[in-house]
Amino acid sequence: MSLRKKEFLLPQTLALAFLFLAATLSGLWAKPLPEGSLTGYVYQNDGTTPAQGAVVVLKNMSSGATHRSEPASALGFFKLESLERGLYMFGAVTEQGEFNGRDIIGIEGDTAARLSIALEVQAETQAKTRDPKTPPAIRGEKFVGRVTNFDESKMEAEIFVEQGEMLLGDSVHLFGDKERGSETDFYQEVRKILQNGVEIDKAVAGQYYVLLLENPALELDWLYVKEKAGLGVIFLTPCGIANILAATTTIVYTYIKEPPETSVYRHR
Repeated sequence: MSLRKKEFLLPQTLALAFLFLAATLSGLWAKPLPEGSLTGYVYQNDGTTPAQGAVVVLKNMSSGATHRSEPASALGFFKLESLERGLYMFGAVTEQGEFNGRDIIGIEGDTAARLSIALEVQAETQAKTRDPKTPPAIRGEKFVGRVTNFDESKMEAEIFVEQGEMLLGDSVHLFGDKERGSETDFYQEVRKILQNGVEIDKAVAGQYYVLLLENPALELDWLYVKEKAGLGVIFLTPCGIANILAATTTIVYTYIKEPPETSVYRHR
């Protein structure tokens, strides 16, 4: 072989050897991303009766991947493994139907998280034997409070939040008791929440607030949160809500406003 040909092959051979070595080393050094797991218990609405046979469902908000547990044990125990690090919507499936969670949970890689939930069945219509003071259950909606006063000139309603919470950007349902003569029945987005004349982003139980309404309302009309703003759902026609009882994982929800912002709250 001529000297010139050897001089040509040497750099080419070295280059190929370097690429092979680099590929080999990258394969040795590459490590799979750590995966997490989620274990816990699922109960009926009373929070104590195990929901045996319930299947807990997680949906990764980034990839869209869905994970389903095996049917819960006689104690309501469930387990999900091989979960990528990220944010997940959750829900559950039972013989009664499908239940959507109202929060987003965070799964960390290489971490075992715990979650306990209670499945609340939501009725479609108001029961005839319902106590007039008790708000009717509405499927897919959560009762949060009542209208205590309405100023038609400003289209502002004073509300008292009895349970749960309401965020700026939430979709809410104002509903009146027809037996009292109220015809109120409309949905709207929460665009302004006031407390002591100051605009805030969140209304919590046990306090009074002022809410800007798009339609008139009457005193004692009920207020429901229809869905958390910015959140998708796993099931389109749920029969109820999967409420979190306890958790060791991060629990967040997001809401959208102008300009888009994100707020994160941790359940305690």
